[in-house]
Amino acid sequence: MSTRFRWGILGLVVGIALTLALPSLGQPSGTPPASGTQRTVKVSGSAIIRSQPDEAVISIGVQTQDRTANQALRDNAAKMAKAINAVVAAGVSRSDIDTSFINLNPNYDSSGRTVDSYIAMNQVEVTVRDLTRVGHVIDRAVSAGANLAGGITFKLSNENKGRPDALAAAVQDARSQAEALAAAAGAHLGQVVSIEQTSSELPPPIFDERGKADIASPTPVFPPTLEAQVSVTVVWALT
Repeated sequence: MSTRFRWGILGLVVGIALTLALPSLGQPSGTPPASGTQRTVKVSGSAIIRSQPDEAVISIGVQTQDRTANQALRDNAAKMAKAINAVVAAGVSRSDIDTSFINLNPNYDSSGRTVDSYIAMNQVEVTVRDLTRVGHVIDRAVSAGANLAGGITFKLSNENKGRPDALAAAVQDARSQAEALAAAAGAHLGQVVSIEQTSSELPPPIFDERGKADIASPTPVFPPTLEAQVSVTVVWALT
């Protein structure tokens, strides 16, 4: 191959390379580089809702014992009917009485091998909407034959009461912390990137009345203040 022919091929290759490079040379020189990871700050805030309850759920029941299972159940049903009628007479609607537990168990003699009787239990949950009558309802049920008590749970009929204000307070709590962190880092808060609610409900107080069914009337009942905590996690962009 002649020298002139080799130089011709080399010139063709260089020409193609220059042609392919020309479009990139024509791009605007001011195009910004691809942006990196967005700077953010993630903070959790919380607030507590405090409310006065307007409902109470009391657990009452009847326990009976007899040598035969059928008779134990019959005696239990008769006494439970009287207790429920007494609760209704005390001002509770039948729709606010719900069966929560029914049980029938054998009872063995001292040897542990022979059944000598049967124990029947029936328990209901009664919702009392007038808190001034909770003690009266308990007394009427016990007088009618109830001999089991599982405690009192106080609650709100509207469980969302106060929640919007508490959520707003939780977000403000998070913002205050985020602003302090941003200022310490020489930055400013930008727009909210995300908000996540991470509420944790505090369990309602339960007053144990088990084994106190024979206390003197009237039964004193003092409703407590209910508390529930709401928490949020907020992510802000930093500028």
